[in-house]
Amino acid sequence: MPNRTLTFAYTACAVFAAVIAFLLATTAERTLFVLEDSPVVWITENDESHDTDEVAATVQRVADEHDAAIGYAIADVREPTTRIHLYLAVSDPESRHAAWAEEGYPTFGRGFTIDTHPIADFGDVGPNGHYLVLDAPEAEEALRTELAALGLHEAPGTQAVRMWHYFTGGHLFHLLMVALLGTMAAAGAGVLLGSRDYGVMRLQGRSYPSILGHDLLRTARSTAVALAVIVLGTLAFLGWYNEWNQLGFYARTALLFLGALFVPCLLVHAATLALVHTTRILPSLKGRLPLKATTTAIYLVRVPSLVLALVILGGVASYSQNVRDLETALELHEEQGETSFPSLSANYGWADDEAVDEELGPWLREVDASGDMVLAVHGYPLLSTPHDPRPSGAASPEPPLLIVNDTYLAEQEVLSPTGEPYGPDEDVRVLVPESATLDTEELVEAVRSQWVETSDASDVALEIEVLPAAAEQTLFTYSAKRSDAPRPYLPLLYEPVVVVLPNGGVLSDGSYVSHMTRGSTIFPDPEVVVEYRDRVPEASRYLAMVETLSTSTRDELARHLIVLRGELFNLVGVAVVLLLTAMAACVVHVRTRAQEIFVRHISGWTFLATHRRLLLVEGALALGFPGWAAWDTLRRLAVTSDPMYGGPLEAAPSGAEPFYALGIALVCLSATIAALALFHRRIVREGASQA
Repeated sequence: MPNRTLTFAYTACAVFAAVIAFLLATTAERTLFVLEDSPVVWITENDESHDTDEVAATVQRVADEHDAAIGYAIADVREPTTRIHLYLAVSDPESRHAAWAEEGYPTFGRGFTIDTHPIADFGDVGPNGHYLVLDAPEAEEALRTELAALGLHEAPGTQAVRMWHYFTGGHLFHLLMVALLGTMAAAGAGVLLGSRDYGVMRLQGRSYPSILGHDLLRTARSTAVALAVIVLGTLAFLGWYNEWNQLGFYARTALLFLGALFVPCLLVHAATLALVHTTRILPSLKGRLPLKATTTAIYLVRVPSLVLALVILGGVASYSQNVRDLETALELHEEQGETSFPSLSANYGWADDEAVDEELGPWLREVDASGDMVLAVHGYPLLSTPHDPRPSGAASPEPPLLIVNDTYLAEQEVLSPTGEPYGPDEDVRVLVPESATLDTEELVEAVRSQWVETSDASDVALEIEVLPAAAEQTLFTYSAKRSDAPRPYLPLLYEPVVVVLPNGGVLSDGSYVSHMTRGSTIFPDPEVVVEYRDRVPEASRYLAMVETLSTSTRDELARHLIVLRGELFNLVGVAVVLLLTAMAACVVHVRTRAQEIFVRHISGWTFLATHRRLLLVEGALALGFPGWAAWDTLRRLAVTSDPMYGGPLEAAPSGAEPFYALGIALVCLSATIAALALFHRRIVREGASQA
């Protein structure tokens, strides 16, 4: 009869491989655009010495010379996260890339579209951007050389996202680790639970290779049926999901992950069987196991699983809060209808600051002066330094700062203490909540030095007036947030200091553009931006997209929900691994000391005294793990709160990690004691021979 646990382990390898390949394809497609791990040439520097027609002809020539397909990819202006335009240069009219040009690109995931066009039509959007070299990696260097001859270059240090980057962290990496630990733990447990059967085989004179081969053969027979069901089920699902688009890529990826999971599982199977063979035949017939080696192997899986559980639980808590915030933000943004914000193109907007300021700055001032634009800037507190040493998210002794224009006051009410809303004015006003106690002269000086810059078009000195605002007001910030704000960010500020700038009369061209890059220039009517892009071709290159507030938030909420569900699945998986290792530790313990346990019981020993060795190990782990988590949390807090820290803000711990670790340790200890009590009761009831 096949070992059911081993069959489960190898079947789980196939299931995990199918799931991971599917999640990778749906996740990577939105970043890589084309599901081929192809070289990318990202052009951001352009001396504009050649027109786009010449660039298109050059790209086509490189494709023809190297029998390649080259695609220029760019996001759609109105649907940047769900629609991509791919301009193709194809050498072989019979290739699948030529079919893409005729029939469209067959995307793997739903809700994501790639529209294809001939390379000659990219004049309105090119030539800066991403060039994907398909099927012929040797054409990458040739393309880079030919584009350089036309004055098109990559920025120094440019790096492209590759497929393996998705497994350097995040929920996919956690899923892969859960799959590895889970299948290896199941394989080891299957061998340990079948130790008596292996003892019988040894008694019959069978060697280790013979037993291993027999084990693999009977497991393969039972697994083959499950594998056929998995393959047929996967094909049926993919046919319903995407009509088998990108089936070849999916199959190759699934087989790769199947190998990555199957090989470690097989090695653990063989190694555990070798450990079982170190026990003499007669003790093995009673279920005895090599104590030290097996226990060490179990805890080599158990300890990493505890750390992984802590990381995943922290991710679940964080993403749960993010989802709640994003759901609130989505409700607020949907109330704004078609209100949108423009974004600066990564292909053109960062290459020449002066050119961007000269092109976009005067237009932003113009639409600000006409009342077509809302300005909402979430700034640093006026009387604090931008590089406050407090960690991100720490409470500030000064109210938050919101810089707005007169149009903001027309769109969002800011009330005085009498309940009257503030309206437009010719001077700069600082609205301070009644509950705040701030020095008026210091506020005026701070606003003058930090924000009131003489505009390029005027040298009029503006007066600054400090006025009271009603207490307990919560103001809407649209899409604005500080550079150190957590992500995602709830677009609300409670009792902020509000600096109101008269429309179009204060900020410089560079300041307008700088605020636009942070989502602080908002357009209630997005057609204002679309009309400007259509009217000024040069501006259309700098303004990459015009996205509604609700669209951006909805997409971000969808991504966070995917991650949250993935991490919840991972949490269940790692919990199963911890349960398996707890049971394995108990099995090894009771089978090795079954007679001793029985004698101690009839001699009147307590449960704790009988199993003190295992309980001491588990108790030390239950104390040591939260202690390590507390030390690691304090260390990371010290690093991320350093003013010189330049890493990602997401790396800062929440501070709750030691409590998560304590909860995990207590649950694991309880599970171990429960399993141990179950085995103890069985020994007492049936005798040492039935352990």
